[in-house]
Amino acid sequence: MPAFYAGKRVGKPLMGGHTYNALFNGKLVWPLDKDTVVSIEITDDKGNALPKSLAVSGTLKLGAKATYADGHVGDLLTTKNVTFTSRDTSTAMVSGNTLTWRHGGTILVTATVDGFTSAAVSISAAYAPESIKVTDDAGQPVDAVTLRVGESRNLKVTVLPDAASQEFAASAASPDIAVVGDAKPTGITVSPESLTLRVGETANLNVNILPDYAPQEYTASIKDAGIASVRQQ
Repeated sequence: MPAFYAGKRVGKPLMGGHTYNALFNGKLVWPLDKDTVVSIEITDDKGNALPKSLAVSGTLKLGAKATYADGHVGDLLTTKNVTFTSRDTSTAMVSGNTLTWRHGGTILVTATVDGFTSAAVSISAAYAPESIKVTDDAGQPVDAVTLRVGESRNLKVTVLPDAASQEFAASAASPDIAVVGDAKPTGITVSPESLTLRVGETANLNVNILPDYAPQEYTASIKDAGIASVRQQ
């Protein structure tokens, strides 16, 4: 750690080729190499690498290892002799060595040991869902849906902000009136509608499940497997 006099950094005093030191408040003005921190690695409280992300409302216990000027690495520090700081308290707070999620974004954390502060490490903070947007196939907002018997309508659900998890569960308030889920097939079209094959010939058929946004999975079969066979691609 450098020494300052009148606000200016001063070098170690040399006399006859030897470095002389001094005490200030019982401490060496120029700490020895074994006491001089040159870098700090921030880990979890077990000494493992930090996770890349922190879940919504998640917490993380922090740890730190200091490397000294003489090359040795100190013990893992968690609550004593180390101070952890969140550079942006809107995304996460630090109490002791506990990091707590507050909002989506990038968490920047530093550790300070013996007056030396590390470079900030970043952790991605997950975004919490704030609202839901429902639109139709044309991208127009949908507030209400009117359906007749047997009708269905395809809706797109977007969780906002876009960076939040897009997982959701949809349900109808009155399932005896309408249900929500994957569109049910209402018909099948095959092109061409009829086909004539000679011995050894093959042909491709295009199968489309209606409506177009319904699941397109199907199983094809031949009534008389002795005449022809079907292989689904």
